[in-house]
Amino acid sequence: MESQGQRQSYRGQAQAAQEHNRQDREKDLSQEAKRKAEEEKNKTSETAQQAKEKTQSTMSQVKDKAAQAAEEARRKAQEAAEKGKETTQAGKEKTSGILQQTGETMRNVAQGAADAVKSTIGMGKKDDQDDPLYKGTAPATTRSTNTGTTGAPGTGNYQGNRNN
Repeated sequence: MESQGQRQSYRGQAQAAQEHNRQDREKDLSQEAKRKAEEEKNKTSETAQQAKEKTQSTMSQVKDKAAQAAEEARRKAQEAAEKGKETTQAGKEKTSGILQQTGETMRNVAQGAADAVKSTIGMGKKDDQDDPLYKGTAPATTRSTNTGTTGAPGTGNYQGNRNN
C-alpha cells in the first residue's frame, strides 16, 4: 500500500501533467488561431490585389474612352470651325459682290441724274442727238436762250411723251 506521501506525489505529478497538457492545448490553439489569422490575412490580401487590378483595368478603360471622346470632340470642333470659316468667307464674298453691285448701281444712278441735270440746263453731251429719247430736240448749243427745258421730261420735247 502506498503511503500518503506517494499518493500526494502522484497527485502532484498528475496535476503537473494535466497542467502541461493544458498548456500544450492552449499553445496548439494559439498556433492554430495564428495560422487561421495568417490564412485570412493572405486571403484578404489576394482579394484586395484582385480588386486593385480590376479597378486599374476599369480605370484604364475609362481613361481610353475619355481620351477617345475628347479627341472626337476636338475633331468635331475643328470641323465646325472650318465650316464656320468657309461660311464666313462665302458670306464675305457674297457681301462684297452685293456691295460692288450696289456701288455700280449708285454710280449709274448718280451719273444718270447728273446727265439729266446737264441736259436740262443745256450742258448735255452732243451725242444726245443719237439717243432715241432725245430725237427731234434741238441741240443745246443752237438755242438762243437757256431756259432749261430743252429735252427735259414734261416739256413736250421729250421723246418719251410722244406716241409716234
